[in-house]
Amino acid sequence: MVRLSFQLPIFDFSLTFEIINTLIIHSESSIDKGITEYKDKGPEEYVIDISADEGYYNSIDYYMGLDSSSVDLDEMFIEYYPSVFRRSVFLTIFGMFEHEVEKFCKNFANKHLIPINITDLKGSGFERCHLFIQKIVGMETTTQYNNIKKITKLRNSCAHNDARYVENDGQNIKPITDLMDAHPDLFKKDSKQVLFMSGSLSMILDSFKSYLHEVEQALEKYEQRRLSGDKVEATVGNTL
Repeated sequence: MVRLSFQLPIFDFSLTFEIINTLIIHSESSIDKGITEYKDKGPEEYVIDISADEGYYNSIDYYMGLDSSSVDLDEMFIEYYPSVFRRSVFLTIFGMFEHEVEKFCKNFANKHLIPINITDLKGSGFERCHLFIQKIVGMETTTQYNNIKKITKLRNSCAHNDARYVENDGQNIKPITDLMDAHPDLFKKDSKQVLFMSGSLSMILDSFKSYLHEVEQALEKYEQRRLSGDKVEATVGNTL
């Protein structure tokens, strides 16, 4: 549980993470139910009479409006559709996380009377929030931000490019392929798209939590400097 707080909380992420975790649990439960139903009931087979006299027949499997002559039904209902479901949930939880981090930055600036607003900084979204945390809060090091950047790149691809891991010129999008290579059981290549496998959403949530734990450590150091009377720098130099 990540609770960024001192004497009075600047922001508490615990409820947001509980909501996200519950969303993930319900989503995976729905996916498992759909896969189990597909496996138990299976596609419906239709036999096509090609030449009854010569005994030539063919068959086509149908399931929920799709047939085996055009798609691999197992791949569609066991991997592809579950991945599309998880992609949608991923976009939701990323948006929630990004929104909450931005609110934290605004609350921090208000509490400590920082004259610089997050909107004064370069960039947008989570990238701008991290810049604020780095320059204003004073986060000196982070082991998690590079991973969050890869997740952010994947988010952008899911939102704007149908979860493709290749550019229009055919070149791999390195942050995404690096993320996939680091977690081969959680992300799978399907033609030019990223498939989200079981466990991928939980890994992403854990990455968010780990990053915010580093933010919490930076806040503790900030507060220690403030209480000791040291001057806390709140400038962003050339980053404006």
